[in-house]
Parts: sequence; structure tokens; C-alpha cells
Amino acid sequence: MKTMSTAQVAAQVGIDRVTLERWIRDGKVKLPETIAIGARRFRLWTAADAERVRRVKARTYRKGRGRKPSQKGK
Repeated sequence: MKTMSTAQVAAQVGIDRVTLERWIRDGKVKLPETIAIGARRFRLWTAADAERVRRVKARTYRKGRGRKPSQKGK
């Protein structure tokens, strides 16, 4: 089973790593398995985890979201 880093999953899905971290913090994405090596902890993302992130992106992420409609012509 191949594992990926958080940055690799974000790149594969097409979002920024910071966006993925925010989705994790907000509870939109479930944390994958973590391992501890010494004092550091690492997330091990699988292909299934990446697919879950892809589904969250399809459901919540839109480019330009939050922009106000143009007031031209009114």
C-alpha cells in the first residue's frame, strides 16, 4: 500500500496544502492514520483518503467562491 504526504495529496487533488490543512481543522476531512517517529508525527494518506478529499473538494470548493456579483448595468 503506497502512502503519500499531505502536500502530495493536496497536489494530486488540485488544492493548496493550506486549504487541506484548513479542511482538516474545520472537520470537513477526517484525519488519516498518523505515525510517530521520535518526537515528530506524520500523516500517512492512502489512495482511499485522497479520494475522500477529492469528494470534499467537489462538494465544497468552487473557484471564485464568495465574490460579489458585478454591479455593472444596474
